[in-house]
Amino acid sequence: MARMLAPAITAALLAALCLTYLANTFLYLTPPNPLKADWLPLITRLAHPLFAQNWHLFAPDPIRSNYVLSARCRTRGRVSPWQDLTQPMLARHHANRTSPMSRMLRVQQNAIRLTLGFSYDEWRPLICRRDPNAPVCRGQTPVVARQREIGGYLLRRIASVSCDGLVGPGRTEAVQIAILIHTPPPWSRRNSTDQGTTRLFLLPWAGYEPVR
Repeated sequence: MARMLAPAITAALLAALCLTYLANTFLYLTPPNPLKADWLPLITRLAHPLFAQNWHLFAPDPIRSNYVLSARCRTRGRVSPWQDLTQPMLARHHANRTSPMSRMLRVQQNAIRLTLGFSYDEWRPLICRRDPNAPVCRGQTPVVARQREIGGYLLRRIASVSCDGLVGPGRTEAVQIAILIHTPPPWSRRNSTDQGTTRLFLLPWAGYEPVR
């Protein structure tokens, strides 16, 4: 009798685990809501680190701006021209969708977002809607400061690698990074002469980061 029940018990346990995983994943991917807020610590513990997701249900917000990364190199007595680090990768990706350019671009774009203080916290807009002056809304939290530090470090490494290819390995003393943010007009005005808005963030000169 026990041998006959064992497969049924095993199947029931596996079904319960699968249903628990599916229900938890569904709640994990839903937009902020009261139920998710009440169970958030448990939901997060079940989802991380093995079942974490970086996509969301219910039409996530589309990308509204384009980010272009440029850099220039300083060697002994010489400063190189600005070089565009984004468009060549993008062109190679469009020419060959199976190339690794999309992954390399993701590193670059994520580093830009970290440097600019962007947050992937889905609860932040709700907090800022109620209290725009909260520290998290002004980017004045240790988490945001650490993100900016990591983003700046990644951008320096990206720029240093590019400088190695431009002026020769190990010849660069410092790098400077510029981030161009272009926000195109909304889709409803796509046929107008409106070109959107463009902003430039010029970072100070920083030390060369040797990359193997």
